[in-house]
Amino acid sequence: MSERSQALAGLQEFRQEAATLRAALRRFERAMERACRQVERDVPLHEVMDQIGVGELRADLVERLTRFEEARHRMRTACFRLSLTEGLSIGAIARLWGISRQLASRLVNEAATDPAPGVHQSASGAIPPRLKSVIAERPTAKRESR
Repeated sequence: MSERSQALAGLQEFRQEAATLRAALRRFERAMERACRQVERDVPLHEVMDQIGVGELRADLVERLTRFEEARHRMRTACFRLSLTEGLSIGAIARLWGISRQLASRLVNEAATDPAPGVHQSASGAIPPRLKSVIAERPTAKRESR
């Protein structure tokens, strides 16, 4: 795949993951609004959180954040690589994207060995350490309705 095609695929994948993340954030926000109303009515918090399925909501949100970060990483590496072939220096790429020259250099070098955008594999360093620390397996069984 050409560098231009990889950059385009990365941009499209990132756009799709952003839309998916927004939808997950909206679901979480609506659930928190319901939770607030219930807590205001003196319903015990643990009952409220059980009713809204906070564990499943959290797991879904973390999964969406992870996919978003991975797509962002792949998009940036593909775009940086294309910019380099179009004549920009590492320093110019760094200034354009508002990052350090060292980070831009690392991402350009990773792009040479990363899979094509659209392939859902974890990119090295794509997920911030704080986010990695809260990731848990998604529950396998659906919550029972009450």
